Amino acid sequence: MKIRLGIASALMLTLFGCGSGDDAASCRFDMQQALDKGNYSVVIAELSNPGSSCYAAYSGNDWQLDLGAAYMGQAGLAISDIIALVGAEDEGGNSSFDQFIDGVSSKQTTSALDDLANANNAFTSALNGTSCLSLNLSNSEKDICLYQGLVSTLKATTSMSFLTDNLGILLDDSNPDQDLEKEKMQASMCALQKINQGTDCSAAPGAVTVGTDVDFTYNDSSTRTFRDIQVIINGNEYHRLGTGSAVTPGTTVLTKDYCQNDFSNLSATWNVSTSPYACPLNQDPAQADQNVSTLLVETLNSGLDSLQGALGGDPDLAQDIQDYKTEIDVDSNGITIDEIQNYLNNL
Repeated sequence: MKIRLGIASALMLTLFGCGSGDDAASCRFDMQQALDKGNYSVVIAELSNPGSSCYAAYSGNDWQLDLGAAYMGQAGLAISDIIALVGAEDEGGNSSFDQFIDGVSSKQTTSALDDLANANNAFTSALNGTSCLSLNLSNSEKDICLYQGLVSTLKATTSMSFLTDNLGILLDDSNPDQDLEKEKMQASMCALQKINQGTDCSAAPGAVTVGTDVDFTYNDSSTRTFRDIQVIINGNEYHRLGTGSAVTPGTTVLTKDYCQNDFSNLSATWNVSTSPYACPLNQDPAQADQNVSTLLVETLNSGLDSLQGALGGDPDLAQDIQDYKTEIDVDSNGITIDEIQNYLNNL
């Protein structure tokens, strides 16, 4: 494994600093201590409170950095841990994006996507309108862009874990259940290809059916319409949920397990009688569903580009990110949904 203590230490100093001991800095010092100890909920409760007196202990909106770091930690993806995963090598001395995905999936919590969205909002606020594509970024802005790049990349890799039941098994060549996990990933990719492009994938030629609309009912009695997608591979039946219409291309949304269309009877396995539909990951009527195409394409492109730009001072890390991009972006023209489908189908 490559050791990058320099950049990891710089990140920690930028995020956590050191307490000055005076009264004005005491609250900030408490926040930094909580981050060090992994007490992320303490930081989030304080710094997401509009009436917090802690803000006065920070310069400008620097408190957003600690808030963003806390949300990343709550997602199970602390910055220092993720930096250590970039470029990590296996026993044979090889590094790949597959390994990075596997490392992230083993750390993420069930609330990771929501927490990462909140972290991104915090870092965006800290930038105060500055674009990470600017050629005149200050050192602190480069650091924030690094965090944003990490968050975007992590959103993409976290999303991938919801396209199969167990990403760790899918990436483990020694696990006897690997082929079944690969089949589940193929089902997700075939459903996406069918509803997005109207074509069949090689894993399930002629066996993907975009069914009738199904209305899911939320806890406030509102409804949201999805399209039930059936995929049969090797005689095994899988279901996914899509958007769009019969004449308008759509995409799939992130789902987890199976359920009735009122979110009841949640089950890990599909059953036509008790759990007939893929269950939307989002069950909050006030939030939009996680669009698979957007999540994977936009977050991977923006995340890896931001990381590469922000890591210009560390050639090894920048090269690792370039290698990750090359694994997916075969024509170097930007990562497309077709390239992501091909990459995920061949994990």
